[in-house]
Amino acid sequence: MDARLAQLPLSAYAREQLSARLIRLEDEWVRCAKHTAADSVHDLRVAIRRFGEPLRLFKGLFRKQQRKQVRAELRLNMSLAGRARDADIARDSFARADIELSPELALHLSNERAIAESALRASLAAGLGSGFGERWRETLGLNGESSWPPEGALSTNSTAPNCKRSNLWLETETAAANARHMLPALLEQFCKAGERLARGGFDPVSLHALRLEGKHLRYALELFRPIYGRRMDDLIAAFKDTQTRLGDISDATATTAWLKNQDIHRTPEAQQLQVFLHQRARKLSAQFVEYWRDHWGLPAFRQQWVHYLARYAGQAPTNAVKRPQPAASSIEAAVPGPDEQTSEQDRITSEGSPSTI
Repeated sequence: MDARLAQLPLSAYAREQLSARLIRLEDEWVRCAKHTAADSVHDLRVAIRRFGEPLRLFKGLFRKQQRKQVRAELRLNMSLAGRARDADIARDSFARADIELSPELALHLSNERAIAESALRASLAAGLGSGFGERWRETLGLNGESSWPPEGALSTNSTAPNCKRSNLWLETETAAANARHMLPALLEQFCKAGERLARGGFDPVSLHALRLEGKHLRYALELFRPIYGRRMDDLIAAFKDTQTRLGDISDATATTAWLKNQDIHRTPEAQQLQVFLHQRARKLSAQFVEYWRDHWGLPAFRQQWVHYLARYAGQAPTNAVKRPQPAASSIEAAVPGPDEQTSEQDRITSEGSPSTI
């Protein structure tokens, strides 16, 4: 747990986290611009999400027009990267189903990937040519010489994204106080959404909304990881596992829709794949029902994490073992780092189609 970060005002904490995530995004942007292989595209999408989540969570700290401008660029590049990823997932799905592609269908997939790759490269090159990182720092007021938040940006109506309650960020309180105030409510909201779907048996298509909500929550947890103890890594790992399971289901349903959008769903190979994907989605959904019941569906399981989030932000346990502190600007929130141990009792990720930033 980083005591310095925990005691920062919310605005200062948000600024540090945004700045660190923008540096990581710049690195992944350059890497993907040079080589748009599947892993580079995946890493770019993750970096975009990690940078985009604070813009959602802390939207009251930005002027609306400036925030919308940056988010529009994020959405564009996420969409283009998503198009390349969709082609990769489709090809992988044919391989997983052990379906041999006709020369015509193989050419179609290759052409679609090439078109998507070309469009993504062009957009990334344009971003680099315009110095997107520095532009965004200036637009969002993240430069060291700028006052932040920008004058007039703070809003007393800054609420957590999609939160059904009227909980507000405590803009005059510390980052730790805000984490204890908001994260438990976001976790409870996710569990309630899952419970509503569980009553219907977890239809494969309906699980997409739960996956998106869980994805936002996971990145929010990562955002506040530096001010919790090592047990936060267990919670993030649990969400990774949940997201992997949901991502596999989403890949199956999204690929079925992609085949239709590409107008190749009537080919013999695509029809065979659709049968495979339908069966896979149903099987994985049934497995997810059991997984949910044994994890987030258990009141004791989720309440221990609600309790943890509500109590331990910025709190160093009395039996802490002193270890070197991580760098303040670290954004590898999901990777276990040196921190204090706690005595309390107690796996992104397969990414699917482009999601809202």
